[in-house]
Amino acid sequence: MKPPGEEDNRRLGTLLLNTLEREMRLWRAPVLKNGCIQGSDIGPSQYQEVIVWMHEMSTVFQFSSETFALGVCVLNSLLATVKAPFKYLKCMAITSLILAAKVNEEDEVIASVKHLLEQSGCKFSTAEILRMERIILNKLHWDLYIATPIDFIHIVSTN
Repeated sequence: MKPPGEEDNRRLGTLLLNTLEREMRLWRAPVLKNGCIQGSDIGPSQYQEVIVWMHEMSTVFQFSSETFALGVCVLNSLLATVKAPFKYLKCMAITSLILAAKVNEEDEVIASVKHLLEQSGCKFSTAEILRMERIILNKLHWDLYIATPIDFIHIVSTN
């Protein structure tokens, strides 16, 4: 393998800068205020539990690590945008993961929403998930490409 030349370094630098600019423009994270995510009654331990649960569900559904990372970023962007009561956290989490799968996974890998809900043990209806999808998409202006740490790893490792 030959060492990277000046052109390769310039291309890598451009890719990293473009991805970083997009992340800086779009990235939002939930803010903690008085021990809860601002505008909600969701505490740090509840947030952490739902992230662990999302990872477990991602593994059960056989989604890629990219899908899990994007699902977490979608959830974070949503929590930074809306005032979310705790009772909707799991619905928001599973819907964020499903939306991430629709972006990253092959159609054959994604089961129906009804089947995913059965596998996850969630008590939400398909209609509730579809309604939450519309809410998330509207709040995020239909832009689900959010740079994740894995995007940066891919850029560096492929160049």
